[in-house]
Amino acid sequence: MPDDVFVEAGLGYLLRVMNFPIAPFILGFVLGDMMEQNLRRALSISNGEVGVLFNSPIAIALWVGAVAMLIGPRLMKMLAERKERVAA
Repeated sequence: MPDDVFVEAGLGYLLRVMNFPIAPFILGFVLGDMMEQNLRRALSISNGEVGVLFNSPIAIALWVGAVAMLIGPRLMKMLAERKERVAA
């Protein structure tokens, strides 16, 4: 148990040195457990059927939004770099 404190302190120090923002990690720790519990609940209600996560239009919109948030910044950066190369 005490070893965990040293591992977390070392990880925190590395993140601080490499200028990573701390807010996403805190949100992940706080909301991660709640998300896992709700995922388990949804899967137990549907008898383990994963398709329930993709059936409704709201769920599909949320998945599309999540993928867009993951891919969007990288895509915009690539397009900006391409635009700079063409302009130069």
